Amino acid sequence: MNSLLAQTSLAFLVSLVVTYAMVPVSRRIAMKIGAIDYPSNRRINNMPVPRCGGIALFVGFMAALAVVFVQAKTYGRSILDFVMETDVNGFLMIAGITFAFLVGLYDDVHQMRAKQKFLLQIVACCIVYFSGVSVNAIIMPVSSEFVPLGVWDFPVTVIYLLVFLNITNLIDGLDGLAAGLVAIVSSCLLVLVLSSGSYTLSAMCVALIGSCLAFLRFNSYPASVFMGDSGSLFLGMIVGIVSIMGVARTQSLVMMVVPLVMAGVPVLDTTSAIIRRKRQHKHIDEPDLGHIHHRLIDAGLGQRKAVLILYACTAALGIIGIVVGMLSGIERYIVLLVLLGVVFVIIWKFGLFKPVLQHFYVNRGQRGPRVPPGYERGSQIPTDEKK
Repeated sequence: MNSLLAQTSLAFLVSLVVTYAMVPVSRRIAMKIGAIDYPSNRRINNMPVPRCGGIALFVGFMAALAVVFVQAKTYGRSILDFVMETDVNGFLMIAGITFAFLVGLYDDVHQMRAKQKFLLQIVACCIVYFSGVSVNAIIMPVSSEFVPLGVWDFPVTVIYLLVFLNITNLIDGLDGLAAGLVAIVSSCLLVLVLSSGSYTLSAMCVALIGSCLAFLRFNSYPASVFMGDSGSLFLGMIVGIVSIMGVARTQSLVMMVVPLVMAGVPVLDTTSAIIRRKRQHKHIDEPDLGHIHHRLIDAGLGQRKAVLILYACTAALGIIGIVVGMLSGIERYIVLLVLLGVVFVIIWKFGLFKPVLQHFYVNRGQRGPRVPPGYERGSQIPTDEKK
């Protein structure tokens, strides 16, 4: 393990330095092409901020992958040493990653429709799947039977990747939030990946961590640049690939949940956002102020404190994910059940599914008929109209 960390440390340094150097370049590109987020009632920033910071993240990560390729040739190691995988087309996989980045970059500039962007996300995930990156088979939790997914391998893999693309995209709402959460999740994934001895996956994790840390120098509050969809879709794709090849595919069905546990904060937030927007007849990627980070700010916390709290929650979930990954038998299920209970408390405390459970929240603690929000008791006229 120590040897593996030493060999991948150069990838970390390259991604850190290149990303740091590329952020000012990406800002100038964003200013030139007009990719700027202006203040609005749906945005946290109170001054214009250029996006397209994903350019720096992408270039920094790819520079680190180039170093990995050179190192593999130097040490006589196969660049495609994925666990349980011998037929991954590395260039096609990179093509899929690049396509996801370009979809986000185009959206940063032209603001695509939700359905169009989602369709292109599916195309990116399909490219990665056809490169050979797939779940392929699972080990059943009770019988320990090795079950090939067969025709279900394609939809399961694509959906799994889509989950990570969209949770990263939707959680990017506060300065430094998405980059910090991805760095924490990647660090936790690295612990599990190291046990497999995969040089490529370990290098991908440390390169992602390096890129995110360098980007945080410019993206932390008050941010001078946003990553945009080009950054969030790119980061989500990398985390999804590492999760499939380094964790989900190598162990039992329960282990497929581990990366989602590590990314528990954005998973919960994204799930509640989808339900909330569907009930309001909005597109699932349409911005609103109902995210968990908005609720923390509404509770009186500033951006810094809200982000630090979400960092701490993600780190705690990441540690739980690592523990679940290292346990076996009944202990693993006990930890998952305890975690499920904690998640339920968090959902209730923050009202993450308030639109679905509205009747539990409205008029709570009061007697008599339930009155819709905006109405006075005993009146048929909304309070706003009376004014």
